Amino acid sequence: MDKQSVVQRLKALNVYHLFSYRPEVKVVPAALPEGETLEAATAGISNGKRWMLVFGRSHVYFIHVHPINGTHTRKVPYADLTGYHVSKGLMFGKIILEPGQETIKVENCHRRTMARVQEVLDSYAG
Repeated sequence: MDKQSVVQRLKALNVYHLFSYRPEVKVVPAALPEGETLEAATAGISNGKRWMLVFGRSHVYFIHVHPINGTHTRKVPYADLTGYHVSKGLMFGKIILEPGQETIKVENCHRRTMARVQEVLDSYAG
């Protein structure tokens, strides 16, 4: 998967709010293994850092690009998720993932992407 196909897939998923996440979009092809498809995507803030969340068929990929410290990626298999919660507010959404004993909270996600994220989590993690 190259950058152009990632951008086309994001447009097909109706994700247009990622203008400030251009560095993360460039890293998505390197973060996804061969054969993994992009099922949903959103972006938000977790622990004071901005992250792009890419939901594939087998994992959730967290991508953060810092201009000085470089790229940080993390993948969480759906099999390791013990719980999740997706909520929509008036302006933004929130995603809470629980892999094992840890809790990952991502806030300020775009509201339009929450429905697709909920569908993907229900089908693969639920």
